[in-house]
Amino acid sequence: MNRSVGSIYIREALQKAETCFLCYLENRFERRYIENYLSELVMDSNERKKIANSRGFCNYHFHKVFATSRNPATEDGLGIALILKTVTEELLNDIRAQINLKPATPKRSKLGFKSGSSYSSFPIPNLMIAIANQTECPACTYISTMMQTYIQDFLHSLTTDEGLSKLYDESAGLCLPHYIALLLTASRTPDLKTVLPLKRVMEKQVQALEKIRSDLSEYMEKQDYQFSEKERLKTEKFLSQSLARIAGRRGAERTLERILKAA
Repeated sequence: MNRSVGSIYIREALQKAETCFLCYLENRFERRYIENYLSELVMDSNERKKIANSRGFCNYHFHKVFATSRNPATEDGLGIALILKTVTEELLNDIRAQINLKPATPKRSKLGFKSGSSYSSFPIPNLMIAIANQTECPACTYISTMMQTYIQDFLHSLTTDEGLSKLYDESAGLCLPHYIALLLTASRTPDLKTVLPLKRVMEKQVQALEKIRSDLSEYMEKQDYQFSEKERLKTEKFLSQSLARIAGRRGAERTLERILKAA
């Protein structure tokens, strides 16, 4: 990755993100990948092979791709149709192959009762290939790879870029999934130079959680009848912001799952 480009993206995320700046970056990578896939990659033979082997995207990203394809600004019904047709043809082959399988004869217990339905003896790998997208989703693979690269660049920049470090100190910190993802990514590239930035990230995370606790306490306090509606409304945003800081962006767990498996 070009470090100058990476620093620009990280700086932008730190400046614009209302909560976790890595959530902001992940949204950016996801949106760019989906739009690029529909406009260009969908016609690429290598990408077509990947989408066939993975049996499409995961549930989360399939719905994201479909929503993007129907957006008036980026409408591409042909692109999503090609993806769905490719996946459908592969699933047809899967199911036709299952029809030709002969289930093993179920074992009987000593008392002569069947130990289970014959249908339970289908080879599991033959059944799991139809949902290969849950572990081999091309979108998840691309996004998790990009996130790990940018996390490494961020850790490096914390010790070499004072301006970026200051932006981080002024930011809202990280959501819990991306905090864990950062620690796991750093653990796979042990370097004495990462010890100081990691400690800084941990201290910042403590501050972020203390802020969440304070915000939620204030929200709960303001629900008392003695406070005006105007005062209560000022704290309404604390709920959504706290959720974003704890759970992260919708879909963040898919990146974390891949980083966990690689750890």
